[in-house]
Amino acid sequence: MKLIKVKPLVDDKIIIETLERIGIANKKEKILYPTCYFYYIDDEPYILHFKQLFILTREDSYNNISEEDVKRLNSIVFCLHNWGLIEIEEELEERDKFVFVLPYKYKSEWIIKHKFNLK
Repeated sequence: MKLIKVKPLVDDKIIIETLERIGIANKKEKILYPTCYFYYIDDEPYILHFKQLFILTREDSYNNISEEDVKRLNSIVFCLHNWGLIEIEEELEERDKFVFVLPYKYKSEWIIKHKFNLK
């Protein structure tokens, strides 16, 4: 399992909030399921797919990360990089997956349902 290490260029809270608005959307019901999370491993920052977090934090998890999941993760990291929020240490492979980004001004109109709870 490949992890994407990043260097934050803004406050961690900005990255966390931005990631909360990127993922799989049910536009009809206005529900957003965030795909990725900002997470520290041994004091090093990473952007991880929620399925990677399950593998890292739960003994009973199994690796069910698909090629589509990896493409979506890479696409999200690429967006964060292009928006000037992070630097990435290595070139991302296959980053052409469509990702839904909920504009901040509409966030209050949507329900955000996390598949993984970091708290």
